Amino acid sequence: MERTLLITGFGPFEGVDDNPSGQLAQALHAPPRRVGVELPVTFRGAPVAMDAALASLAGPPLAILSLGVHPGASFRLEQRATTALRPARPDNDGVSGDALGLVGAPLETALDLEALEACLRAAGAGEPEVSADAGGYVCERTYRHGLERGLELAVPALFLHVPPADVLPVTSQLPIVERVVAEVERQAARG
Repeated sequence: MERTLLITGFGPFEGVDDNPSGQLAQALHAPPRRVGVELPVTFRGAPVAMDAALASLAGPPLAILSLGVHPGASFRLEQRATTALRPARPDNDGVSGDALGLVGAPLETALDLEALEACLRAAGAGEPEVSADAGGYVCERTYRHGLERGLELAVPALFLHVPPADVLPVTSQLPIVERVVAEVERQAARG
């Protein structure tokens, strides 16, 4: 049985009416090989929605790839996620990250970030970044949850921040992210 790659993105939130990450996840949705879902931009709702998407699959996924938007012009591979959420920015429900009281050591992706960075360059992404700070907002919370679920299911997880749609249109981002998806699938399949 072919295993499914779960791809998540987000909808709009304060200051981002046009979130390319959710649009990319929807554009990459091609069951049964790939399932793309848009998560709510909420600290509590995003993990619940990710769990619902995982539960809808026929078995454990091949991998979990989460997408989010960041204000920079680059594609940014996130190396790790922490439980340190910044309290200054409430989510779409008005909840701040510190209200969750999360604890735990940072978790890191098991995927080869150098190969993924090379893949991004080859796809025309310019100068991608590898970051150890997923932003402390809902992206950080979602990545942490994806890494936790990945450990439980023995599958890799990754978070990729993409540029805003007004910096690079979704139609231009899609072939770049498709190459990342193929590389994640390749790495996860050889396991």
